[in-house]
Amino acid sequence: MTGAGTRVRIGIMHRFKGLEFQRVFLTSIGEGQVPRQRVERYRLTNPDRYRQKKQRARSLVFVAATRARDELIVTWSGEASRFLPEHADDTAHRATDLLGNDGPPSGSSSAPSASSAT
Repeated sequence: MTGAGTRVRIGIMHRFKGLEFQRVFLTSIGEGQVPRQRVERYRLTNPDRYRQKKQRARSLVFVAATRARDELIVTWSGEASRFLPEHADDTAHRATDLLGNDGPPSGSSSAPSASSAT
């Protein structure tokens, strides 16, 4: 296929910062993947680093989710990430809902609509 509208771009969440796409798929957004399980090792030994790493992962999910202009599809296996709404598998959400009641991190702006899937 040719043309800019027919291409598929695959990459890690960091790669697409600042870009926007009609449809975005975030895969493997399950607990232990986002945030990574290794973040938990800091919970008791270094609480400040734990909070920093957790916030960084949360911000990364928000940035990735807001790359979607029209549709966001989020998938996971097992337990959904703590950064997804409690009943994410039951309903569609706005991308800003991915972060619960805390709102966007670091003053980020509102986001497009989102769909969730398991």
